[in-house]
Amino acid sequence: MEKYKKLLKENGLKITPKRFAIISYFLKNNKYFTPYEIWKFMKKKFKKIGLPTIYRNLEQFEKIGILTRVEGEENRFYYGICKKTNKKHHHHIICTSCHKISDFEICNFGQLKKQVEEITEFDIKEHHLFLKGICQNCKKGV
Repeated sequence: MEKYKKLLKENGLKITPKRFAIISYFLKNNKYFTPYEIWKFMKKKFKKIGLPTIYRNLEQFEKIGILTRVEGEENRFYYGICKKTNKKHHHHIICTSCHKISDFEICNFGQLKKQVEEITEFDIKEHHLFLKGICQNCKKGV
């Protein structure tokens, strides 16, 4: 949790009880959630919290690298904790069964980038890779 507090401070964001609760919830569950699911959880702890507050915090957390945003079922956005807070280039893999999210640093995008640029005549400036699959626990039926 200390690295997330440090990220908040470094980016000029106060460490409030609500922000602390949101980050703790993601760390505890290690899954991705919709903003609405986070809001439902937070309503139990904080009576006066609106959905716009949740959206604002999730967007700020994504911007500074605490959370990652993925597009899921029905074109909805989901957020999950990003454990690589050192700004090192990495990607995410998501279990489509239990919604667990993991980070990995393998990336050999170079050759594909060259091919895509030749075909499309675009200059690619960045990329994000989200893989979906079934985690070990779900494969085992745990």
